[in-house]
Amino acid sequence: MFFRNLTPKTGVILNVSLADVHLPVRLGHRDAEKAFIVPLNQQLAAAGLGTVAGFEARQPNDGEIAGMDIYLGLTDASRPALETVSRMLNHLGAPYGSSIRLSEASGDPVLFGSTEGLELSIGLDVTANAEARKTLAQTCRAAIEDHAISRGWVRRADRTLFYFYGESFHEMKERLSRILADDPRFAGASFRRLA
Repeated sequence: MFFRNLTPKTGVILNVSLADVHLPVRLGHRDAEKAFIVPLNQQLAAAGLGTVAGFEARQPNDGEIAGMDIYLGLTDASRPALETVSRMLNHLGAPYGSSIRLSEASGDPVLFGSTEGLELSIGLDVTANAEARKTLAQTCRAAIEDHAISRGWVRRADRTLFYFYGESFHEMKERLSRILADDPRFAGASFRRLA
């Protein structure tokens, strides 16, 4: 059963524990709220575990999203509840190295993650306009659609960087290499594992 437009009753006080989630994800131009926040909030509400209280996308000087911190209000402060939230985020493609902990806790966080990151770097001469970037992104997505998720792109001085997250860096690299090898324009393409 799915719930929509849940509104809290007035005059009801909920006891919640604050928790902090860290996701070391690169999203490029993608909307962080659409990728993680909205679906996580829906899952938390459906499970009766709490709500997303806020989030912050870490953006270095270049404006690219290089990580996210999500702040939760949980109705259950137990370690099993934190592990349940981590499984929800794994289902959404959280990268390895993600963590969750209670805000006031001094103990070890729950570490989780289900995907590895890959950065594909292509020269701007090949991706100079929006249509070229869109075509390349669709071609890459088609090559890895059953294995990975595209998390967007960002432009640099002389390169366009595309971000993909999937179960295996090597599998993503192999599949993308095959489709790029067929076109001499992509001879200068490079791959990098995202930490």
